[in-house]
Amino acid sequence: MKRHLLLLAAAMLLSLTAMAQADKAKFFIEGQLSTPNKVGQPWKLYNIRSQGITFTDSDTIYGHDTDKGVQLVFDHATTIHPQGFNCGLKFYRWQNNSGRWQVDSEVENAEAAFTQQKVMSIMLVLDCSSSIGDADFVKLKNAAKQFIDVIIDKSSDGNVHIGIVGFNSMKNTRSLDPRPLTKESRKAMFQFIDTLQLNNRTAFYYAINRGLDNMKQYAAKLKIDPDKKYDGNYVIAFTDGYDNDSFDPKIGKAAEGTDHRYFQHVNQRIMKEKIRGAGIESYVLAIRGNDVDRTNTDFERVLGALSHNANNDKFYSLNNFDKLQEAFEEIGTNLINKWQSLYCYIPRGYDGRVRWTIECGDVAKKFFMGATASLGGLSYASASIRNDDCLSYRGGHEKGGIMLGLGLDMTFPITDLLSAGGYIELSYAGGVGFAFAPEVALSFPNNSAILFGLGYRGADHFHSNGFLMRAAYKLSNPWYITASYSVGHGNTFMLGAGYTIFGRKD
Repeated sequence: MKRHLLLLAAAMLLSLTAMAQADKAKFFIEGQLSTPNKVGQPWKLYNIRSQGITFTDSDTIYGHDTDKGVQLVFDHATTIHPQGFNCGLKFYRWQNNSGRWQVDSEVENAEAAFTQQKVMSIMLVLDCSSSIGDADFVKLKNAAKQFIDVIIDKSSDGNVHIGIVGFNSMKNTRSLDPRPLTKESRKAMFQFIDTLQLNNRTAFYYAINRGLDNMKQYAAKLKIDPDKKYDGNYVIAFTDGYDNDSFDPKIGKAAEGTDHRYFQHVNQRIMKEKIRGAGIESYVLAIRGNDVDRTNTDFERVLGALSHNANNDKFYSLNNFDKLQEAFEEIGTNLINKWQSLYCYIPRGYDGRVRWTIECGDVAKKFFMGATASLGGLSYASASIRNDDCLSYRGGHEKGGIMLGLGLDMTFPITDLLSAGGYIELSYAGGVGFAFAPEVALSFPNNSAILFGLGYRGADHFHSNGFLMRAAYKLSNPWYITASYSVGHGNTFMLGAGYTIFGRKD
């Protein structure tokens, strides 16, 4: 009987915990679900609202039956959650009788997928002018390859199509026509990048224009499955200087800055042209080469005008080539995040309110344990009695030394921001000592945290006992740094480093 009661209590506790998680969720999608009345009609989700998750605006989302349940797709989904959609979303139903959310563990967790039902084209436009120099040219090639690897890591099924233009003069500009990104085509792209060579002149506008022509011609002939959608054109262009070679008499004469007719032609294409019904988004990365005056304020203004995005301009002004790979990776990651589709599942035959929540990765929702090593100094007063010519007197002197310590931090969550626990330590400074301190931890969204503790230290066979003050700063990676100071019969000051054993490490 007692066993059954315990199991019932445990079940009720777990149920209440699940309901509390849904009620307090900071990242969720919620809506009203309606099942079809007739065969062939779709499921409908309406009265949709969300927090911490954004997606393409829609009043109603329609679902269809799959082997995982009824599937609803939230397009262009993004989240500000530190771990994104990596751990999936839990499904909850609203219980009218109890007025609470109830988790449905038998429903497949929602998941995010990259370009499963969408197709997009990307054109890399790479400057190969002599002003770059051989060493930095290698860095540019490596950055372009890394961009391709960032994309293929999330989509190697051929839905992403990539072409490349390598340019210096108009005459020497070379291009690799767009093609589906697969593990095989990746090799061809890398080989093309490796064969690019430096030469004189910079036909930047011409190269972008040629890339757009190639992408437009390719997209017009592209066959797309009925269940997929062509939904994006992207130009990622790099240069280290002004255009000094683009010219076409049909477009107009060359000129300085934004008065250049070829510049205006390319700018208008980026801003207004549609390729297969979708707009063009342009990212421009620029480094001031040897031929660009450092005080020239027009350089960023002109090149920045060629960058365009549906939300904001995408212009990267970089100080040197060491920053180039990071910038290419960031653009690749942004494209991946932009093209997430969130696939959520619901049980068949259910009507009512539903909610999907992200519940993983909150810093303070997991037990934390870390191991530390510390080094510092110890000093304390030592007294002695001396007898000299029948006169006795008391004297004293300072003793000190190096102290080594090994410790353990442990905290347990109280709220999303606050945890409480304690610290214990064994130390050695000519003799064995110990320390302990209750402590609290304040957590931050990026997984960093600050720990504070007040306690007691006994060192060197406990000759030096005192009040202990301790602080630690946990970085957003597994490591953290510590500092402690104790006062009393003796004084100690120690610095150390720690490593996360349990808890989030990224």
